Amino acid sequence: MPMITAGDLNMEVSIHGAEEGQPVLLLHGWPDDASTWDQVAPTLAAEGFRVIVPTLRGFGATRFLNDDTSRTGNSAMLAIDMIALLDTLGIDRFMVAGHDWGSNTAEALAVGWPDRVERMAMLSTPPRLGGMPTPPFEQTQRQWYHWFMATARGAEAVRADWRGFTHLHWVNWSPPGWFDEATFDRVARSFDNSDWVDVTLHSYRARWGEAEPDPRSAWLENKVKATKTLSLPTLYIHGDADGVNPPSTAKDVRAKFAGPFARITMTGVGHFPQRENPQAVVRHLLTLFAGNPAVLTDVTDRNLSMKKAAPYAAGIAAIGLVAAAAAGVAHAQGRSAQLTQVAQFDHQATGVAVTEDGRRFVNFPRWTDDAPISVAEVMKDGSLRPYPDAKWNSWRNARANELPVGEYFVCVQSIVPDGHGNLWVLDPGAPGNEKILEGAPKLVRIDLASNTVTKTILVPGDVALQGTYLNDIRFSPDGKTGYITDSGTRGAIIVVDLESGKSHRALDGHASTQIDKTVKVTLDGKPLVRPDGRQPAFAADGIAISKDGKTLFYQALTGKTLYSIDTAKLRSDVSEADRAAAVKTVAQTHVADGLWMSKAGVLYLTSPTDYAIKRLNGATVETVLADRRLRWPDTFSEGRDGTMYVTASHIQDTNWFTPGAPPSIKTQLFSFAPAK
Repeated sequence: MPMITAGDLNMEVSIHGAEEGQPVLLLHGWPDDASTWDQVAPTLAAEGFRVIVPTLRGFGATRFLNDDTSRTGNSAMLAIDMIALLDTLGIDRFMVAGHDWGSNTAEALAVGWPDRVERMAMLSTPPRLGGMPTPPFEQTQRQWYHWFMATARGAEAVRADWRGFTHLHWVNWSPPGWFDEATFDRVARSFDNSDWVDVTLHSYRARWGEAEPDPRSAWLENKVKATKTLSLPTLYIHGDADGVNPPSTAKDVRAKFAGPFARITMTGVGHFPQRENPQAVVRHLLTLFAGNPAVLTDVTDRNLSMKKAAPYAAGIAAIGLVAAAAAGVAHAQGRSAQLTQVAQFDHQATGVAVTEDGRRFVNFPRWTDDAPISVAEVMKDGSLRPYPDAKWNSWRNARANELPVGEYFVCVQSIVPDGHGNLWVLDPGAPGNEKILEGAPKLVRIDLASNTVTKTILVPGDVALQGTYLNDIRFSPDGKTGYITDSGTRGAIIVVDLESGKSHRALDGHASTQIDKTVKVTLDGKPLVRPDGRQPAFAADGIAISKDGKTLFYQALTGKTLYSIDTAKLRSDVSEADRAAAVKTVAQTHVADGLWMSKAGVLYLTSPTDYAIKRLNGATVETVLADRRLRWPDTFSEGRDGTMYVTASHIQDTNWFTPGAPPSIKTQLFSFAPAK
C-alpha cells in the first residue's frame, strides 16, 4: 500500500476507485487492521465511490514522523489524523464507516467537522456522545481488558505477549470458528509495530480518565462529551452475538441521533461484521451511502449469516456475490455508477454549455464571492480560459462604478449554444442575486468560430424590472427567438426577438410562473433556511423547449408543478388572457432547478433535494440517477453523442444557508450517459 505523509504520520493508505468518485473513508478498529475492509472496499469502489482505507497510528507500516511526538491513541486524536490525511488528498466532504476504534473516530469526525462529514456508519461500538458513564458490572466484566491495561502489571503483560492478548479477544468476541489462524497471523503482523502498545495503552486509559488525551485534541474530546445528539444520516451496525458489545449496549443509541437513523442487527454475527459477513455489510453501507436517508429503517438481518468463516481465499471468491448484491441495492435506490466528474472549480458554477464540436464552457455568477472569471472554456487539462477573452471577464464588484455594465459580464447566470454557431451569455446584472445594476441585464452573443462578441442585446428596465433575475434561456429552432425565465420576485417568461433585440414579458405574475408558497425546500429531512429563517424563493427557473420549437416547458424552482405553453401564444400580439388560457399542467414534480429537452426527446429535471437527476415519463417523473456528489444539481447541457452534463452548484453550502461558510466554494461539473 502507498505511504502518505500527513500530520504527525507517514501513513499506510489503500485507495480504491476513480479519483472523481464520491469519497468514503473506512476506518479499522482494535485489535484489527486495514485488511478488515478487504471484502468491502473493492465493491464500494465498483459502485463509483473513491474509497480511502488508512492504517491508524501505531498499526502496520504507519509510523510517526518525529520521535518526540506523544504516542497517544484517543479517538479525537485519531480523527485529527484523518482530517490531516483528507486535507493532504484534497478531499473536503466525505462519508465514513468505522469499526470499533474506527466507530468512535467517525463519531469524533462528525462532531468536529459537521460541514465535511455527510453520512456515517458505526460498527460494533456505540457512540460516546455526552460522555461515557461507568458501565454496569456485567458490561465491566466484558471490558476487563480496559481495566487490566490501566495497571502497570497489565501493561507489562501486554508488552510481553501482545499476540496472545489480542488472539484471546478474537476468540471471545465472536462465535466459535469464525476466523482461521492464517488470517489472524496476517493481521497480527500489524501489531508488531514499536508504537502499537503505547498507542493502545493510551487509548484505553484516556477514555476512563486514567490518562489525559493528547493536548492537541482536548477541544474535540470536550466537544464530543458536550454534544448530546448528531443529525447526519447514520447507521449503527452490530452483531447479536458480539461478545464484548452485545445488543444491550446499543439500547440508547437511537436517542443520540436526531436525523435519519437505523439500527442494523445481524444475526449470528459477533464483533467483526465486516469480516464475518461482508456481503451483508456492503448491502447496508450502500443503502446508507447511495440511497435516500429518509427511508432508513431498523433491520434485523437474518440473511447470509456466516456461522463459521470460510478461509480467506474463499472470502475473496465471494466478492462476486457481494457485487451482485450491491448492484441490486444500487438499482433499487436509483443510483447510477455512470456519473463522472468532469471538472472541479474553486468558485460557484451554475451554467454549462457543450457545443457540437465538443467544447465545454461554464459560468460563475457573482452570488457570494467576486468570482475572477464569469465565463470560461474548460480546457482538456481541466484548466479554465476566460471566454471570449479576459476583457469581458474583467468586471469586479469593487470596480462597479468604473466599468460600463453593458460591456462586461457582471453576474452571469447561464450560457447556452443556439445550434447556429453561437454561444449566448445570459447576464442578469444583479450581483448577489439582489439589486439590478441599471443597464446591466443583457444577452451577449459570441461567435464560436472566431471567439468574438458579435451582438449585445440589452434587456430594458420595463422588461427586466427591479427584482427580476434572468435565469435561463432556450432558443427557437430557427435561432430567431429566445425564451428566458424570470426567477425573481415577480416571475415571468421574457421573450426576446434576437434579430431586432426587442423583448417583452409574458405570463407576468401568472400562477404558473410564481413560487408555490406551499412548497418547503428540505434537504436530508431538514428545511433549507437562511439564518433569518427565509427559505429559497425562486420563481420560474427551469426551462426547456420541444425539438420542433412549438412547446415551451417551465417550472418555478420553489414549486412542484411542470407547466407548458404553445410558443405561438408567447408572441407580443397575444393577450395575457389568451396566454393564461393556453397554459397546461404537464406533471406534478418536485423542487427542480434545471430542465433540458434532449436530442432524443427526453425531458430531464434536476432534483436538488434528493441529489438526483430525473426524467419525465408520460405524466410521471422517474429517477435516472441519485448521487450524493450532486449537491444542488443545477443546469444541463448535452454533448453531440448524447452525453449529458450537469453542474453541481452547492447552493446549500453557500454562506446564504451555511453561516460561516467561505465566500468561495468548490463546485463540480459532471457527466452521465443518456437515459435509456
